[in-house]
Amino acid sequence: MTGEALLTTKRICAKCNDLNVALKESGMQEKELLLIGTVHRDPDGAAKLRKLLAEKRPVAVAIEVSPYGLFYRRRNGRRLLRRLMKTVTRLAENLQVSWQSWGQIHAIRAQIQLPFEYRTALSYCRDTGAALSCIDSSTWSKRWIDDHWCHLLSRENLEILLAERPQDQKQEVDRGYKMATLLLRSREEPFVPAVAQIWSADLHWQQRENDLAQTLEELYAAVAKGRLAYVGGWQHMLGPNAGGTLYERLEHLQPRRVLLDEGEAWAGEKRHGDAEKRRDGD
Repeated sequence: MTGEALLTTKRICAKCNDLNVALKESGMQEKELLLIGTVHRDPDGAAKLRKLLAEKRPVAVAIEVSPYGLFYRRRNGRRLLRRLMKTVTRLAENLQVSWQSWGQIHAIRAQIQLPFEYRTALSYCRDTGAALSCIDSSTWSKRWIDDHWCHLLSRENLEILLAERPQDQKQEVDRGYKMATLLLRSREEPFVPAVAQIWSADLHWQQRENDLAQTLEELYAAVAKGRLAYVGGWQHMLGPNAGGTLYERLEHLQPRRVLLDEGEAWAGEKRHGDAEKRRDGD
C-alpha cells in the first residue's frame, strides 16, 4: 500500500471512529462495553459506584473478583478480622498510639472483607434485575491470598506499619486516581510502558488479563442490547502500549473507560491518551 493510500485509509478509519463515538453518545448504538476503573479499598467507593451504576443503567455487570476470593472471605473474613484487630489493639496499646489514624490498617481491614465493588454491584443487580458476573481468576486469587495474606496479617508486619507515619486512606486513594488520570491522559507514550513493565513481564498476570478479556468478550456477545459494565482496578484499563492490558485486548470492541473518582471518561476509539472529559453522563 502506498503512503497516500495508507493516509486515506487512516482518515476513513478516523471518520468511522468519530461516527461510532457519536452513535454511542446519542444512544443509537445498541450495545456498549463500559470499563469502570477503581482504586481498590476506596472508603467512598460504594457511594461513588452506586451513583455511577444508577446513571449508566447497565443490563449486566462484571466484577474483578473471583469465586474463590468471595468464598474465602465469606468463610474466613470474620475470623481474620477478629485476629487482625486483636493484634492491632495490643500493638497500639504497647506503642501508645491510636490505630484508627493509620490508613494502612484500614486498608488491610478492607482487603479481607467483601470488596465494595462486589457489594455495590450485587445490590444494584438485585434492585434492577441486571445480570452479575464475578469473572476474575480463582487460580490467581488463591495464589495471591496464599502468598501474601499470611505476611499481611502477621504481627511483624503490623508492628512495622504502626511504627511508620500514619497515612490518610482517602489521600492515598486520591493519589491513586490522580496517577490513573495522568496515565490515561498522557500523550507521552513512555510513561505508560514504564509503569506497565512492573506487571507486564509476569506470565501469571498475562494469563489473568487474557482470561478476563475472553470472559468479557463472551459476556458482551451475550448482551443483545444495552450496556455491559466491568468494574475493576484502573491498571487493567491502561493503553495503548501498556503490555497487554485488559483494555488493549478489548480495543476491537471500542470500550469506553471511566474512572470511578469523578466519572471522567475516555472513549475507546481515542488513541494515545486523547482524553475526552465528561461529567454526569455519557
